[in-house]
Amino acid sequence: MPTCPSPRPWSLLAALLVGCVFVPPPPLPEEIAAMEAAKAARKSGRPQAPGEAGAEEGGGGGTEIAFKKGDAAPEGMTAAQVRAYAVAQGDPEAGEFTLEEALAGLPGRPDDALWVLFKTPRGVLECELEVERTPKTIANFVGLARGLRPWYDKASDAWVKRPYYDNTTFHRVIPGFMVQAGDPTGTGLGNPGYVIEDEIDPELIHDAPGVLSMANRGPNTGSAQFFITLNPTPHLDGKHTVFGHCNDAAMRLADDIALVPRDANDKPRDPELLNSVEIVRRPRVR
Repeated sequence: MPTCPSPRPWSLLAALLVGCVFVPPPPLPEEIAAMEAAKAARKSGRPQAPGEAGAEEGGGGGTEIAFKKGDAAPEGMTAAQVRAYAVAQGDPEAGEFTLEEALAGLPGRPDDALWVLFKTPRGVLECELEVERTPKTIANFVGLARGLRPWYDKASDAWVKRPYYDNTTFHRVIPGFMVQAGDPTGTGLGNPGYVIEDEIDPELIHDAPGVLSMANRGPNTGSAQFFITLNPTPHLDGKHTVFGHCNDAAMRLADDIALVPRDANDKPRDPELLNSVEIVRRPRVR
């Protein structure tokens, strides 16, 4: 059994909760509290824990979950429960947003490759997206990036359509491991008000630097935050949806971002800005 490397000292509670498994990123104290609250909710019968008998997608006779607005999304929800959770939060899309909606009006040919351009003061990180293998993840990511997928804005207490990732930061960076972004609050706790299902493909693995993958805190709890690996991280395979791959130039920039001075929670001491995120089509390399 491999040992658990520690990029910095962890609290005993954090080590126990994550079981020495690196799920990007190691949890902040606020995240630990959220996990404890979710576990307590499961034990009380709401929501149902994974593996228990109950409602399945398309099935009947199971125990229904009475989600409430503002509830933390529990781990391990079924596809039907993911949608029910979104409805309870007031999601105008009811947890369903298609790739066709996400790509509406995007210039280029439908058979072109789809790329994301992460624009920063240091330069542009370019990553090709795995559209065919992770269509739901791509629909969500592209929809948020283009301002087409509604998300919940706590400040206005309203669901809005505007680019989610623009003028945010890389809020968690660990040299030799990963850089993480996708949270407008810059805390690692922000989310768009809903979650999406994982799309785990056995052929899409964290086998190299430059893998673009969804951050989460358990099965079917991803939503908007993402990370880019700086080295192979096979211990994350099967736990996080890989939805893209970044080019060599992007990796040089990502390595630079990871090397900035950071605090005990791996947050850069000076904000590492993500100015905007652009989605483009490019002819495929034959």
